[in-house]
Amino acid sequence: MLNDNVPACSSISEYDEAMLQEFISNTKLLVNALGYKTFDTLEDSAVKRQNNQVYFYIKAARGADARGVAVADGFAVRKGSSIATDTVPSMPPNLLQLRKQLMETGVIDSDYHFTKDHIFTSPSLAASIVMGRSANGRTEWKTRDNRSLKFFEEEELR
Repeated sequence: MLNDNVPACSSISEYDEAMLQEFISNTKLLVNALGYKTFDTLEDSAVKRQNNQVYFYIKAARGADARGVAVADGFAVRKGSSIATDTVPSMPPNLLQLRKQLMETGVIDSDYHFTKDHIFTSPSLAASIVMGRSANGRTEWKTRDNRSLKFFEEEELR
């Protein structure tokens, strides 16, 4: 809320403020190293739009129609992508739980669309959530010209 009152700045020294900033930075680094991306935005995770960025797509049964990009931290599914409206009976419980959690937290809306970009720890996890079944993300995510993520990963090794 804006008003005419301007709060006074805290009375800590520049040294103390620098020490607090360093503490926050170290905490973020430690939490990130433990595998929790709590403080990272998509920009921090290298999803920034680049001219040579390769997009991958899944268009599958039950309404799955998603777009994503490989990032250093795993695989990012882009905002507006849709997931399958239901799951297969053999879908593992941990994937069902993650799907439910993404819907409860608003990452996926009631129309089965991603409301924001979301990073998964692997392309296979992203593909499984999108397709509503277990999936190998390296072979399921493909470019418009039908080249798989696996193809691009193998090209990098050459």
